[in-house]
Amino acid sequence: MKKESLNEKLEKEQEILRKLGEEALKNGIPLTQDEAFMTQNRKVDELVVKVIKEEKRNRKKQRAR
Repeated sequence: MKKESLNEKLEKEQEILRKLGEEALKNGIPLTQDEAFMTQNRKVDELVVKVIKEEKRNRKKQRAR
């Protein structure tokens, strides 16, 4: 997966997370007790890790040149 597409996917998933968070709060549900929010949060966390790893790989490649 290219870095750009990872970043685009991350932005999309973060937007979903934001909407789920707003909905939970509007309904008076603590975020940590909202299963949909927590599932989406884990998905976003995984994407963040992938983006960071990809950035590290790219920096390493640039230094090797």
